[in-house]
Amino acid sequence: MRALLILDAALFALAGTLAVVLGVVLILYSFHTELSATVTTDMSSVAVVMGIFTVLTLFTGVAFWSLLRKATWRWWAQAGAAVSLVFGSLMLYRVLTA
Repeated sequence: MRALLILDAALFALAGTLAVVLGVVLILYSFHTELSATVTTDMSSVAVVMGIFTVLTLFTGVAFWSLLRKATWRWWAQAGAAVSLVFGSLMLYRVLTA
């Protein structure tokens, strides 16, 4: 169970970091929309990817917290995190290959 706790913590930290970084990129894009037309078109895909990583952060954070506190519903949280990671990966693939 210790390995799962470490995996949850790593996934939580990585997804959270990417969500924050993409949020900063989105803020910077909003200040520079008039400079280029590609900035305006790229903003929507950056916003979608940031949203996906935000949802992944929430699910993996709940899974990490439930495992850390040994909650009775921790396995449901782990299953939710696993499902969200699968769907998030598929959505990221779809957004980034379009």
